[in-house]
Amino acid sequence: MPCWRRPCRTAVVWCCRWRCNRSASKRRKQLLPTPLLARAANAIGHAHLSLDQDGITRSVYMREGFEGRPWPHSVVALHDAALAYEKGQAPPPHPPLTAIESNSPWLREQHELVVFARGEQPFVTVSYVDVLQGRVAPDVFRDKYVLVGATAVGMGAAYATTAPSVTGRTAGVQIFADVLEGVLSGKRVVDASIWQDLAYNLLPLAVALFGLLWLRPVGVIALIGAMLALRLGLNATRPWVGVQFAPAAGFAGLLLVYPLWSFLRLYAALSYLRWETEQLALDFKGGTVPLPPPRPGRGDFLDRQMAATSAAAQRMRDLHRFVRDGIDHLPDATMILNGRGRVMISNIAAQRYWQTDATGLFGRDAHRLLADLRWRTTGAQMMPTGALLNGVQPIMGEGEDPKGHSLLLRCVPFFDDASAHAGWMVALVDISKMRRAQGQRDEALRFISHDIREPSASILTTIELARTRPELFEGDALFQRIERHARTGLELADGFVNLARAEAQPFRAEILDLVALMQMAIDDAWIAARQRKVRVLLTTALEDAPCTADRSLLTRALTNVLSNALKYSPPGADLRCSLVEAEADSGPTWRIGVQDQGPGIPPELQSQLFQPFNRLHRDSHPDVHGVGLGLLLVRTAVHRHGGTIEIDSAANAGCTVTLVLPRPTAAELEELRKDVQE
Repeated sequence: MPCWRRPCRTAVVWCCRWRCNRSASKRRKQLLPTPLLARAANAIGHAHLSLDQDGITRSVYMREGFEGRPWPHSVVALHDAALAYEKGQAPPPHPPLTAIESNSPWLREQHELVVFARGEQPFVTVSYVDVLQGRVAPDVFRDKYVLVGATAVGMGAAYATTAPSVTGRTAGVQIFADVLEGVLSGKRVVDASIWQDLAYNLLPLAVALFGLLWLRPVGVIALIGAMLALRLGLNATRPWVGVQFAPAAGFAGLLLVYPLWSFLRLYAALSYLRWETEQLALDFKGGTVPLPPPRPGRGDFLDRQMAATSAAAQRMRDLHRFVRDGIDHLPDATMILNGRGRVMISNIAAQRYWQTDATGLFGRDAHRLLADLRWRTTGAQMMPTGALLNGVQPIMGEGEDPKGHSLLLRCVPFFDDASAHAGWMVALVDISKMRRAQGQRDEALRFISHDIREPSASILTTIELARTRPELFEGDALFQRIERHARTGLELADGFVNLARAEAQPFRAEILDLVALMQMAIDDAWIAARQRKVRVLLTTALEDAPCTADRSLLTRALTNVLSNALKYSPPGADLRCSLVEAEADSGPTWRIGVQDQGPGIPPELQSQLFQPFNRLHRDSHPDVHGVGLGLLLVRTAVHRHGGTIEIDSAANAGCTVTLVLPRPTAAELEELRKDVQE
């Protein structure tokens, strides 16, 4: 006899049942309470419990009966009668207590799940014998819902339920108490509608499918686990949610979605790999790259397909290595650009030209890299901004960079297998040597056609004048003029030959002492200095200055600098030479300076110093002989030693020519000594 704690006074409810006669007509009949009990009851309700197909009681129907005569469940009738009694109202009416038989179906409405109470003794239970014998205090039943029924094992109806039980079955009155608890507490669980079930089952599946598109396998498994946990949580909290979903389809879908997806993706991947492998095999057939020996086809279909894919991948790696090595070892700076003009691949020559590595060039904009390259003819930009974005026309021609290099630019598009524009291939061919060779050839032709012919033509003219007008030449005047022209031609030939040797002769490096070499050049110029009445002084605090140099080339350069300074030094002047060590941005250096007190060179004319056959003081110093190749030879020799030449002069302020040569380290000197000994 369970007691329920609920404020009420007196509410008596009797239960009715229905049964089905096993006759041929299959007529159904209600089982009503006896008239005496029915008249004493405040309300009447049915006492059915719903059995699922597995024989377990999980739910009840709150209204049952023939059409037009539905009976509320006894728990609902009890609750409604108690509420009416508390409010002082008449209990709700019930169908007439007339037993009927009918062939019409027994109708059930308001299906709800039973929320079973948890705990060893969820309700207060007293023995009806103790009640009859007066051993139970009246206060036990005051303001309580009281359900009377059999709870002992073997007595009364017992049902298999999902509630924990020692015997595995739960008494019917205990189940009614659980239903009443749900009505009183509001924890009523109804079946989900079709739309709720669809949302409950399909939304997590849709989330998992989207996860398959965006997440990695580990993330997909975690997402599916989260969706399963969410569904389990909703199912476990159904007393609070108030809805019972049908979870089987959704659980099965979530558990099967990843295996099915993986199978379909694997099948599609295998089909695609098979097709691509066949296409690669056709593309490589007859190619220039040697193919690896075929592997024997062993194993199942997947093993054979993996072997074929591995062979195709090996061919692609070989081809990639072949192409990459080919590009890397091209002598010209070469880059592969994408369709937007960004560097994807650069070879060693390109990295050397821009003085960086592959990482430094990757992703750089070719428009900026080649912004300083100008057309040789017009001086305009060869690669203006956006030139590679406005079509696929190749850009080819000759230009010059800020360093004075002559470069042949070749920028051509390339296309993919579908004939769509995929990018650009850029090559910079350094043709500076070729241009210098052409310039030297043109200079030689001009020298031969004009400069070298001029002294000979002057000699012939002098001889012709001596024949026709011998009175113009007295004494040795004829021979002096012929000698002067002959010496001029000889100096031109010697200067041109020396310049050509300085540019083309092999560089024979050896360890030299610049102090001794400078003193030797001064000694060689002693006779010319004495004739000019010029004193040559060497100022240095160094005892020796080791340098890696070509003896003949550097000696000729020092001799030319001294000779040029002596020519323009006034009589009685001092010619000061110096040798010091200094530090520069490029490293340690030797600085050899020659300072004269001649007419000097205005800054606006200093750019003409190194032009061949050009003499700046031809008019102001006609007595100074020369062909204009001395300083050009000096610059060529200094450049071949990796150095530079500096001019510090002004009009009527003398001139200082400084040769800047790299100063080798002790390790470099030691390595050169070992090479010489070997």
